[in-house]
Amino acid sequence: MKQGRFIAEALAMLLLAGCAEKPDSDIVIHKDMEKVIDEAKQTDSEKQSVEELRQYSSYTADFGNDSLRVSIHADAKVDIPQTDKLSVFRVKQHSFTQAEFDTVRQALLGDTELYDGVTMMQDTKADIEQQIAWTRAELDSVTVKEPRTEPEKRDREITIAEYQKWLDELQEKYEAAPVEAEKVLSDGKLQNAAEMLRKGENKSYWEWQNELGCGETVDLRNADNTAMLYMQNNTDNSNKISFRSSPAGIEKIIGVQVTTYPLNAETIAGIADPFLDHDAVFEGAQPEQMTSDSCELTRAQAEEQAAAFLQQIGQKDFVCFEGGKYAEYLESNQIAHRYYRTCWILRYCREIGGVLLDQASGEKLFDGWKGAQYVKQNWPGEMIELHISDAGIVWLDWNAPLDITETVVNQAALKPFSEISSTFERMMPMIAAPPEQAEVRTDISIRRVALSYSRISEKDSFDTGLIVPVWGFIGTRKDYNDSDKTDRVQMAVNAIDGSVIDSELGY
Repeated sequence: MKQGRFIAEALAMLLLAGCAEKPDSDIVIHKDMEKVIDEAKQTDSEKQSVEELRQYSSYTADFGNDSLRVSIHADAKVDIPQTDKLSVFRVKQHSFTQAEFDTVRQALLGDTELYDGVTMMQDTKADIEQQIAWTRAELDSVTVKEPRTEPEKRDREITIAEYQKWLDELQEKYEAAPVEAEKVLSDGKLQNAAEMLRKGENKSYWEWQNELGCGETVDLRNADNTAMLYMQNNTDNSNKISFRSSPAGIEKIIGVQVTTYPLNAETIAGIADPFLDHDAVFEGAQPEQMTSDSCELTRAQAEEQAAAFLQQIGQKDFVCFEGGKYAEYLESNQIAHRYYRTCWILRYCREIGGVLLDQASGEKLFDGWKGAQYVKQNWPGEMIELHISDAGIVWLDWNAPLDITETVVNQAALKPFSEISSTFERMMPMIAAPPEQAEVRTDISIRRVALSYSRISEKDSFDTGLIVPVWGFIGTRKDYNDSDKTDRVQMAVNAIDGSVIDSELGY
């Protein structure tokens, strides 16, 4: 594989070798989804309908906790969807079919001849030379450090042995590697990762896919490697279809880092990386603007292209819920400099009966030990993200599509907003409190409160869940991370039972 993946895998191996001792049991306690369903059916005098909730058009409050060093100010518009009911649905993650993938391929690339991306990604002699140089440099850095203790000495000896083993393997790979990657026309058919590994061809790639938990996958490139279309069905790491295109070449797009930075006031929650120090982008050599990746079209024109694409792939129920014009900085260890392009970034979510499924509750993430086995699973919210420039659609991520398998409650009974806001005021200071060692305050400003749909997790099942009504308290936060430069959900509260939803656990 290319150098970026090689380095990532090497670092992962070293990090796993130093992991802490495994806990004996799962400490996560799951909420009972059946109780949520039962409560949604109880239309007693303490519950409210959507129509009754429309009496709330704004929410203002000032509160906090001095001992926790938290202040919250709310001067927010309350958004209630224009519908006569909110329901509860049972869902599971949808697996992409060959026909769905073919439809996306036709919509993005038409009849362009495409090649097997796995073969085109195979390391050339030049790639392996870079890997050898990196590994030797790392080995030298470890070798010159004198250990101070016996444990450090043992760790040093193990690390040196590992690097030497990699160097030997890389030298063997170098002898067999081609000068240029081979191009093999592809029929575009989905490939079963386990079966491909058994066949023994391109072994390192299929070992990597199996380690990630892939079932079916396919990777296609055009002849000059300026466009890539990839699909995976992976219950542990999200079913997804991705497309990347740039005259600069794919290796520059899927390299080490891709970050976005707002160009104007049309900034939105969730697109710019909240942990990115944007000033750091300009340290050292200035990024080069790629004029061939220009973006003079208007937002309306970008949305028109997006609507035509969604219509072509049969996704008529998706609507744009956030978007803006951004500079997209792209870096790769395959090139000697960075560059940026401008594009419209538009995010689309499903609309059900006039209500957005905007996933205010976050995603579901498990990263830890289950018994003797280390497990990492991630189920993000369903979303289609498009980046559009003058060249058309240059980026697609279609993540975690859903199958709605059952309507379990047709008209859900909802908690009064006064009870929801009371929960927010009671819990937000505790959730937002900075660490004791960080001698700073957390200041939160809530600008919008929205009732929408969100997926929450099913009991004892990773890839099934419920769609329920959720209140999102949306605004900015200033704390020791100085993290929120755009509005985002600061807390999500289940509109049915009033419980606070953890943004990482998804319930």
